[in-house]
Amino acid sequence: MEKKLNKEEYDKWTKFRSVKSSTITIKEQELIATLHSKYFAHTFYKPCNCNGGKTWKKWIEDLNKLYADGYREDS
Repeated sequence: MEKKLNKEEYDKWTKFRSVKSSTITIKEQELIATLHSKYFAHTFYKPCNCNGGKTWKKWIEDLNKLYADGYREDS
């Protein structure tokens, strides 16, 4: 599988990135965990918010790098 978001995922991540908040909602956590587990090959889970949310921050960084590559054209 090509490691690029599809158009729908890309659009959802664009919307997520436009939010100016230092906290993430439950719905945003679902999006982050779903995309990260899909593209970084691990079982879906939502990390705890301990350690200042380090895992969430890392996952967002990972997804931002993936986002920077654009989206794949689905046939």
